[in-house]
Amino acid sequence: MTRYSHLQKQLDQLRPALTEQLGLISSACTQCQICVSECGFLKNHGDPKKIADNYNLHEKHFFETPFKCSLCDLCTAVCPQGISPAKMFLEMRREAYDRGEANFPEHRSLRNYEKRGTSKRFSWYALPENCDTIFFPGCSLNGSRSEITLKVYETLQESIPNIGIVLDCCTKPSHDLGDENYFNAMFDEMKNYLLTHGIKTVLIACPNCHKVFNDYGTGLKTRTVYEILDKVSASATKKRSETVTIHDPCTARFNIPAQIAVRSLLQNHGLKVEEQPHSGKNTFCCGEGGAVGCLAPELAKNWGEKRTKEAGGQRIISYCAGCTQTLGAHAETSHILDLLFASDSTATGKSKIDKTPVSCFKRLKLKKRLQQGITAAVTRERTFQALSKHPPKDTARLNRQLILIGSFVLTAFILISQAWTHGVASFFSHF
Repeated sequence: MTRYSHLQKQLDQLRPALTEQLGLISSACTQCQICVSECGFLKNHGDPKKIADNYNLHEKHFFETPFKCSLCDLCTAVCPQGISPAKMFLEMRREAYDRGEANFPEHRSLRNYEKRGTSKRFSWYALPENCDTIFFPGCSLNGSRSEITLKVYETLQESIPNIGIVLDCCTKPSHDLGDENYFNAMFDEMKNYLLTHGIKTVLIACPNCHKVFNDYGTGLKTRTVYEILDKVSASATKKRSETVTIHDPCTARFNIPAQIAVRSLLQNHGLKVEEQPHSGKNTFCCGEGGAVGCLAPELAKNWGEKRTKEAGGQRIISYCAGCTQTLGAHAETSHILDLLFASDSTATGKSKIDKTPVSCFKRLKLKKRLQQGITAAVTRERTFQALSKHPPKDTARLNRQLILIGSFVLTAFILISQAWTHGVASFFSHF
């Protein structure tokens, strides 16, 4: 008799979805240890069956433990039984959140980041006449690479003249942190708005956003922009000869069309691709997945180090802005869009990647440029906000502070540049 069978009295206290996952993993997992050999989290906490059988509401560590899993689905990819332990860990997170046991202070900055993305100030929808396709860049790309985001949109317009654009957040942070009701309310409102206005296809740059739309965007066809860019040559700036290696984001491990398109894009631009042992379906997490770095930074760091080791000194190319930033702390890493749209600066290591608080300012600037440059039949700034059972820290004051800091930094930079230029001019005027 398993430990799980001794917990039957607790089952009526659990979410039905968690009860189902505990039973599935307990009965189907053969404890072959294949997933354990691949995953630092499972090495620390035991195989999926052991975790399922020992789950206990009266032991507090079971509320924190699932937040140390990256939810990267590598366990799913390698499981010979075809089960998905990551689904169990997600349901454990949701159980913890519903019980008020998952409002960790370490997650507040991530939830605040998400709140900014869905706010009236940062969001914007532009749907031209007869628009049935939109470009959804996601939060990270339009903040870190606002100019490239604009160039991607302009390139897409060449083949899809009536394409719209939506600056919003898919609310994956809330999804992964267990706030299921909030996520469903926010995502469904966005999805229903798009469907109501005739949108049929969403072209997505961020693999995280793609996974959310693919899993929950019923009625919408989802594709990555890389599949579209692979069919047009306008994205090329300058072909280069270099050998690189690819990091497939863990949220794209089962997205075969995106993986093929990214490799084709690189090869068509003169780059030779060397595959790592863990790529495609069996790719590693970069360390950012599931917000693991908030509660278990060593586990997150371990993922990055494993990826760097496999890269073997080659430049790493990814198609996720988050992965690119995370892996950039370990090895030379570029986003594929950096290579396609800012080839020269990327090659010399001078590509401009903005970070907070400047990225907040750049997101607002991009929004303003789009507002001035797009003739749209329908526009909106999102005002809908769902109620969260355990809301994160209020973001209104933080938003104002970030914008103020960003403005101050930019102003100071301009003034210093002007003073320097004037000083140099005055110096040479004496000769």
